Amino acid sequence: MSKFLGLGVLILGVGALGYYARANNAVDIQAMVTERAAASVAGSVHGVLSEVSGRDIRLTGLADTEAERAALVAAADAVEGRRVVIDALTVLPVAAPYTANVVKTEGAAALAGTGSVPSEAARADLAGAGWGDAATALTLASGAPEGWMAMAKAGVAALGPLISGEMMLSDASLTVKGVALSPAEYDAMQAALAGLPADAVTLDVQTLDDGTPPAFEVNYDPVAGATIQGKLPVGLDPAMIGEALALPGITGDVVQGLIGAPMEIGVFASLSQWLPDLERLQVSASPAGTQVLAEVGQAADFEAVQAGMAQDLGPDVALNLTVAGTTGVDGDQRVNIATGETQRYGGGYWLAVPDFTFDRSTCQAETQKVLDGAQVTFVTGSDVLDASAKAILNDLASVMAECARAGGLRAVIGGHTDAVGDDIANLGLSQKRATAVRLALVARGVPGAAIKAIGFGETQPVADNETDEGRARNRRTSVEWVE
Repeated sequence: MSKFLGLGVLILGVGALGYYARANNAVDIQAMVTERAAASVAGSVHGVLSEVSGRDIRLTGLADTEAERAALVAAADAVEGRRVVIDALTVLPVAAPYTANVVKTEGAAALAGTGSVPSEAARADLAGAGWGDAATALTLASGAPEGWMAMAKAGVAALGPLISGEMMLSDASLTVKGVALSPAEYDAMQAALAGLPADAVTLDVQTLDDGTPPAFEVNYDPVAGATIQGKLPVGLDPAMIGEALALPGITGDVVQGLIGAPMEIGVFASLSQWLPDLERLQVSASPAGTQVLAEVGQAADFEAVQAGMAQDLGPDVALNLTVAGTTGVDGDQRVNIATGETQRYGGGYWLAVPDFTFDRSTCQAETQKVLDGAQVTFVTGSDVLDASAKAILNDLASVMAECARAGGLRAVIGGHTDAVGDDIANLGLSQKRATAVRLALVARGVPGAAIKAIGFGETQPVADNETDEGRARNRRTSVEWVE
């Protein structure tokens, strides 16, 4: 009995040892298969996984191509100790041609992309190389030619300096379209593409500013107004110049500068008050400076205009002012765009045509209004009109020419002195001064047959000759209209 029991124990012990040995060997074999299966797919493009159950190998994930799929299955099949290989792989579709498009829109926060990408690793690489969110829109596909990633990165880098644009990559051909602000940005765009084969890249990029310095010219005359031509500085447009000159508008063909320093428009604002006196104006502005060429009309006081313009423009503006020659034919009319006045040309002068009824009482009132506003002045002790008399003579001629021409009236120009000095001398001086006024008015277009000059000396005082103020009032020119 005891012998049989001992034998049974021996048999059980030997069987247990055998089972233990087989179980441990199976674990070791599975571990070995697992390790070798993982090594067989370690070089896959998209990170294929190998799962081992017992000694069965299951392959899952993305195979880049059918060729890679076959290679992965063959590598797993060669694993020592495996039982079967289960192919659960998905093969990526092939994109042909292999394309990617990226659009940069002016003002947009991010790029927009479409097309294909070779792998998730490539997607992450592009996203870090400037593509940003545009990389997330790409679809995984195989078929990218050699060098495709380098071209994709360079194409988006080329969009960086542009205001807006599009990168279009198809296989090994890259096209970049867009808009650059200036040659500097255009050069930066080209530099981003410098490492690519020249025959693989096509450019269609417009430059908004050619990079040349601004240089422009404004021309003005009283009838046509102002025109402008050339290249304007950044921030300056024709409407701004017209507003500064107080003109209704400026026409012309200009290019708008987009880079560089802006230009102050003070020179035009300074010129606006002088336009009524000018028959021609040219303002030239360039990096060399600003130059003003102008012609003053016969009716203006040249010295006063020259001094005033020079002071208003300042030392940094070169001023060349001259007196205009003949600008019309006697009797011509025009509307001066700077003043809005209708003017008539006579004797070299453009004078405003008054807007009132040309009867005796109205003409008398309008003439007296001019004389009450200012005195006709002479060089002391002579009949020579001084420079300040020019303005009042222009105003007088403007009224009197129409009263004589349209109203058919005649006028007496009276010369008057104070009571200081010899009566006969005063009478002679007053006659000479009245004659000087008459000649000045005739020169300005007043019909000579309609006006005569009479010197009254000291015989018609209008104030007390015992005071300086009274004597100053008595030294005067008068106009009396008759029918």
